[in-house]
Amino acid sequence: MANTQTTPACQLDAIVKRIDGDQHHLLISSFVPSACWADHRVRFSGILSTDELLRLREAIDGALNLPA
Repeated sequence: MANTQTTPACQLDAIVKRIDGDQHHLLISSFVPSACWADHRVRFSGILSTDELLRLREAIDGALNLPA
């Protein structure tokens, strides 16, 4: 699990697990400790191939490398 963002009000986590061969499960969840029912909420869950994960990484890397 990668804790991608933490503030006093919210936590964002990302988990990637290999399922079988070329398939991976990507789960992005959030946690709001001050909520009435404080628990992890799934924001995205999907099965992606290695190529799809690499394209996602390229898109993120491209966004991070844009001039401000």
